[in-house]
Amino acid sequence: MIKHKVYILNKKWLNSDVFSIECGPLKINPAPGQFLQIQVNNSFDPLLNRPISIADYSKNKVLMIIKVVGRGTKILSAKNKGEELIVFGPFGRRLKLRRKKSIIIAGGIGVAPLYFLARNLKKLRTDFTFVYGAKRPEDLILKQEIKKISSDTVFITESGSKKTGTALSVLNGMDLNDYEIGYACGPKAMLKELKAMNLKLPIYAFCEDFLGCGCGLCLGCAINYYGTYKRICEDGPVFELKGIEFND
Repeated sequence: MIKHKVYILNKKWLNSDVFSIECGPLKINPAPGQFLQIQVNNSFDPLLNRPISIADYSKNKVLMIIKVVGRGTKILSAKNKGEELIVFGPFGRRLKLRRKKSIIIAGGIGVAPLYFLARNLKKLRTDFTFVYGAKRPEDLILKQEIKKISSDTVFITESGSKKTGTALSVLNGMDLNDYEIGYACGPKAMLKELKAMNLKLPIYAFCEDFLGCGCGLCLGCAINYYGTYKRICEDGPVFELKGIEFND
């Protein structure tokens, strides 16, 4: 476990409960899907570090996007530019990118690791479509950044003044025959529904929604994958969707 001391270089609230922090200097070479563990404070409360996916990395600076969902992320949200952070990692297996026409399917905060993926596909000059759904228009974060790296984007929300729906309802209206591979990240319910759609192309799911401690200790992230239990934090977090057996 590699420990790093970094500083918050920038912090920005993206909506009422989601914020981004850019930290550095951090000399790592992360791949899409990998994540860092943030030490929330110097005490044992909360006991566990917070696993946060890498949303971007460039020039020894890492971008992380964090949704405030509990005590740990609440404490992190109070930190400001210039403060020191202890982070560990990166964790997770490196995802080998393929030069195949891709469709990226993001739901909610799942957009964060997929943005990093999209940036890397762009560098590989790989064609991709970015479909991104959220509950409300204000929940569509990174919208302008995604538009800058992809001319083929679909944004949709479950409520709002324009056409409403989900990322998966968008897929139902698309001709996917030209796509060779898909990547998805979002709530477990979204991934379950996506698997049930039985799309012809292989879909690789970023399973960050399942993480507990994030470093293999709690075994809370174990999933049944093709009949064998795998730890998302150690063996993933990216798995072929059709091999995941979801527990209700």
